[in-house]
Amino acid sequence: MEIIGYDFGLLLRELREKANLTQKQLGNKIGVSEGMISRYENNMSEPPFETVRDFAAIFNVSMDYLAGMEKQRSIPTTGLTEEQIDIMHELSSTLHNMNSGSKPKLTQENYEILGKITAELFKQNHK
Repeated sequence: MEIIGYDFGLLLRELREKANLTQKQLGNKIGVSEGMISRYENNMSEPPFETVRDFAAIFNVSMDYLAGMEKQRSIPTTGLTEEQIDIMHELSSTLHNMNSGSKPKLTQENYEILGKITAELFKQNHK
């Protein structure tokens, strides 16, 4: 089963911005480059345990919080196709962005996701 809705990179970015730190400043605090912080925030690299522990100390949050285990609800994906799981990821990310105020209005991307959801539902109802 895959967990929908957890995005370490997004969580790290939100914590960093809330602390008013640049990627470079955060990197300096833990001894990694600005580029590595960018890779973590874009989910291109996973930080080692020691680095996650450093993030927890810097942002005064628990390791469980950084691991997505606190106050997290999950959606089981058993029985879904890969395409349906991708749609769920896109929907979760879009709703998160809309709720955070970064995208207050529906964008072209939002309409594309709605189109995918509608097409998937139409496909399932006409089998």
